Amino acid sequence: MEKKAYTEFFAQIYDNIMGAVPYKLWFEYIHDILNYYQCKADSVLDLACGTGTMSLLFNDQGYYVTGIDRSQDMLAVAEGKIDKRSNIDFAAADLREFTTVKKYDLAICLFDSLNYILTAKELFEVFNQVFSALNDHGLFIFDMNTITRLMSIKSGTTMFHGEGYSCFWEDIVDQKQERWKVRLKIYLDNRDECYEELHEERGYLISDVISLLQKAGFNKIDVFSAYTFNKGRDNDNRLYYTAFKKAVKMNQFSLAYLFRKMKWRVKSFLSAAK
Repeated sequence: MEKKAYTEFFAQIYDNIMGAVPYKLWFEYIHDILNYYQCKADSVLDLACGTGTMSLLFNDQGYYVTGIDRSQDMLAVAEGKIDKRSNIDFAAADLREFTTVKKYDLAICLFDSLNYILTAKELFEVFNQVFSALNDHGLFIFDMNTITRLMSIKSGTTMFHGEGYSCFWEDIVDQKQERWKVRLKIYLDNRDECYEELHEERGYLISDVISLLQKAGFNKIDVFSAYTFNKGRDNDNRLYYTAFKKAVKMNQFSLAYLFRKMKWRVKSFLSAAK
């Protein structure tokens, strides 16, 4: 039977399947975004935190972190990674409805998690909740797959095999509705049953995302082509959005600003050349 995404069966094998995901690169890029804006953060709200890998990277660098995810099963894996010394909390909540008592300096939502929000109305609800969770000078950083990227994915099936499991990953592209779906069939060696779940993403135009952020109250909104400080475009593959709760001033001609722009331009060039 096909079930909702991120069930206990996928949670058990998620880190193994996603072993090549460049979490450390993401952390470095976000850290440079903070420096780019000359922004200091001590507390981080990690939205759709999954099994907690990014939460732990931030926590290891001294940040206080709260990770939120809708999947109790993914959070169970995350909680198994921390010890009593960790300054980190996890909570189960829907991004469209969550509330926090504490206010955070930085909120992040990565790995195209917001592409799972399938209507503009619900995306606005997420932005509204994030806005409320930030302190007055808080910053929201998130990534999204573009429509261009989702529609360029080739339909087909890939098999993942690891210790104790096999997983069939079927990419399904709906060009008419501009949706990308992934149907997973998971076989665990110690069970006879096949477990299925369906994932679905949609893309948004930059102008629509910016409009929803502004409607939620955000200021100083920038959009970057992923892992650069170049202006993002709808025909890029992945975009990073940055949105401040209040308008900020920055020196766009400082040496630190120019260095980081050049650093990530070179990184992007070298990555493309591989």
